[in-house]
Amino acid sequence: MTRPRIVLPLLGAAVLGLAAMSWASEPAAAPRYRVSTKEAPRHLIANGKGSATLLLNASTGATAASVTLLELGKGSGVPEHIHESSAEILYVEDGAAEMTVSGQKLRVEKGDAVYIPAGAKHSAQVVSEGPFRAVQVYAGPGPEQRFTQGPRVDTKPGN
Repeated sequence: MTRPRIVLPLLGAAVLGLAAMSWASEPAAAPRYRVSTKEAPRHLIANGKGSATLLLNASTGATAASVTLLELGKGSGVPEHIHESSAEILYVEDGAAEMTVSGQKLRVEKGDAVYIPAGAKHSAQVVSEGPFRAVQVYAGPGPEQRFTQGPRVDTKPGN
């Protein structure tokens, strides 16, 4: 049995307390400084009404944070949930959503940035006529791995 190697990520000078694990038998991913959306794994989410493209995370060598491109169709949403050890930041590229963060209702739209502290209950419901698209950053990666539960969609051109 191989023993896990635990790496504690740092964000600025603060230890987030979230461990990124890699197994001794598997080499740690060499950092990739550029990941194209064309080559990143994309998974269906929100009962097939959305997708999450996993750009930067532990599998690409990013151990302190992760970046995901989140796309949700009209009328879809994200049920209330919590990320105990990870702060979340969203930058809305397109569309609009009604969000609740720690009991506060917010309307977010193109050009807005949203901060969700670690441990805060939050949810979202798309309210725009078109799709909602946001860049999602987790300071303290890990929550993005839930997206891999959805079926993978091929993102390579021509497929």
